[in-house]
Amino acid sequence: MRNHDEEKCFNLLDEPWIVVKTENNKTQMWSILEVFKHAHKAKMLAGELPTQDIAIMRLLLAIMHGAFVSKKIGNVDDAVELWTELWNLKKFPYEIVEAYLERYRERFWLFHPTQPFYQSANIKENMDKYKVGKGKKASSDEKYKTVARLVGDLFQSDNSPRLFPGRTGIKQTSLGYNEATRWLIHLNGFDDDAAKMPTPKGVGYLGQLGLIYIQGENLFETLMLNFVLADQRNEIFDDGSEESAYWEKDICEDIERKIAQPRAQKDLLTFQSRRILLKRDNGLVTGYLLTMGDYVEKGESLNNEMMTTLKKDNDGIHPKKHVLERQIWRDFSSLVGRMKDNSSAPPGVIHWIQTIRNKNPEINRVKLVITGSCYSLKGAGWQIEDYVNDSLSINSALLDKLNEDWVEQIVDLLNKTDKAIWELGQLASKIAGAVGDSDENRKKEESRKARETGYYHLDTLFRKWLISINPDEDELEEKMGEWLGIAKKQIIELGDEMLNKCPDTIIIGNSNRNEDKKNEVNALQAFLKFSSNVSKTLMGR
Repeated sequence: MRNHDEEKCFNLLDEPWIVVKTENNKTQMWSILEVFKHAHKAKMLAGELPTQDIAIMRLLLAIMHGAFVSKKIGNVDDAVELWTELWNLKKFPYEIVEAYLERYRERFWLFHPTQPFYQSANIKENMDKYKVGKGKKASSDEKYKTVARLVGDLFQSDNSPRLFPGRTGIKQTSLGYNEATRWLIHLNGFDDDAAKMPTPKGVGYLGQLGLIYIQGENLFETLMLNFVLADQRNEIFDDGSEESAYWEKDICEDIERKIAQPRAQKDLLTFQSRRILLKRDNGLVTGYLLTMGDYVEKGESLNNEMMTTLKKDNDGIHPKKHVLERQIWRDFSSLVGRMKDNSSAPPGVIHWIQTIRNKNPEINRVKLVITGSCYSLKGAGWQIEDYVNDSLSINSALLDKLNEDWVEQIVDLLNKTDKAIWELGQLASKIAGAVGDSDENRKKEESRKARETGYYHLDTLFRKWLISINPDEDELEEKMGEWLGIAKKQIIELGDEMLNKCPDTIIIGNSNRNEDKKNEVNALQAFLKFSSNVSKTLMGR
């Protein structure tokens, strides 16, 4: 008979596995307990990918909800008072976190005979039952996936290995327990929906979101700024309900379970998108089993999620995914919930900053960070193609209700900037026509590249301008005029560069004959029209 205690291995509370960047910019690995003991001494989480960091951050936030939130919170004022008490400590009350986690120590073993962390010990038997129930034959052996499919920065098919892999040797075939833990949590949230049994109902839960969080001066501040205790309607989360964190409730072994989006944050933050079981051999993880886990019905409003940008439609409120090539500042309107057609709602973390600043005005500057995974359709499913990561620093006073005029004006000038960039694209298209290119697709491509160039050159300029705003001291019209002048100068300079690259014959003019009339294409005239349109768009003249 096997001794179950001997099968337990690597307890996440004690073993170092979370990568952090310390005050002196060195990376270290800490256990969960060490993170809460020293978070104020670390700058940030610093794992292999930004998506890995946010998946681990959500685990830590769930622990905070379990340790600090009780039924004593009756309304938003109670929530803000609790949050402020913790914030003013400047570090976590370690004894409270330790006492909470010790109650669930048995659930934090990475390897355990019946309840391994974030895993399903009976996955093989459950998969076989599912197959038989669907009229299929049970597998005769356990077909483990390789670690190449577990590692997010190495991802490859078991059948089609990468030509130029980022890792070599044993690192391609096995992982230490610390790194395997990080990728286990990442896989649960961001797994693709490629071929499995059963076919997944979409990618992992976190992969469906346009994730956003607030980054503070150190890890303690970052965790606190994302410790959201009330939603956008100022209704508190009932974290004392039956909805519990993963380690507070029995493990669900069901394959493919449809559930409602949890309301309690500690339940939602530990959402189990997949059933997974790691395989170990001589102290290393060498593979894993994977199948479908919990999912929310497609189309259901996910308005309990606080760490995503949102969009509204006739069916409810849904996550708004980030676009890989689109800088964060271009989506300023959706980040603050100021779309002209009211099609977006502000993320819960940003609304929470608005709420807590009333009692914590010293929170002067916040850094908004977006991250997420991008998927592309390959074969029968969506597979991870790339990751999004961008940030934007702003004066948090801009988020106050008293400063809504500032936000509205910034959104308006960004709309004007978009129109001016469109004019730059039109100029590029006309110059392509002047050169003699009559292919509409190529002219559209020139227009697209010009717009990308425009946004690229405005990127740093806008970020510097935005962080310079202090609504309590600056004049609204003066600051808006300042940006419009910056944008006009930069965009017209880019147009001028296009013109200067043209041959003299193109600047003078080129005759193209249509079937019914003569069409004079003149690059100089196109530039003058472009300059006039940009001035009218941005300056009204």
